[in-house]
Amino acid sequence: MSDTVRREQILKAAEKLLGRHGAAKTTVADLAREVGIAVGTVYLEFSSKEAIVEALSTEKHCRVIDAMRRAAAGEGSFAVRLRGIFDARTAVLLRYAEEGAHVCELVHCLSAAVKSAQTRFVEEETELLAGLLREGARAGQLVAPKPAMTARTLLRAYAVFSPPQLFELPRDQVRDALRDMHELVLNGLLGARARP
Repeated sequence: MSDTVRREQILKAAEKLLGRHGAAKTTVADLAREVGIAVGTVYLEFSSKEAIVEALSTEKHCRVIDAMRRAAAGEGSFAVRLRGIFDARTAVLLRYAEEGAHVCELVHCLSAAVKSAQTRFVEEETELLAGLLREGARAGQLVAPKPAMTARTLLRAYAVFSPPQLFELPRDQVRDALRDMHELVLNGLLGARARP
């Protein structure tokens, strides 16, 4: 078995077991048993259980950022694409919530491994948003004189659509709440006549 195949098998087993039992109750021995390899073989691929959790968390966050990138590259005005970024982000995170509470722990928990993956994700989504804001401003469709600061502010505004708050919202209210947030962010509190 190649190292790549073995690594993928370990990650697949970890995703299954961590999703079912959580990181606290899943051991490296459990993972080895699930794959049918020795515990030492797991350690040839990963230095610790935390490294496995970080790899899975990174993978989960990558799926979110990939969905956001597809929305950013999509058709339509910059406002449509900006809405699309947050819609795509929310949709993937909600799919994780449907997979169970332990799966959600891979995108949001106090574990150092998840925090590390989450930090890289926030940097990537900030860069993605700043780039879209920069392009939209150059095209005259968006007003974003400080794209990086605006991107960070947008992420703070949309934080309610991130774990753990997102997972606490009633599912039937998420779509309407997200639409209302888009309306507020894109149109602001001031009507066109009242804007300076």
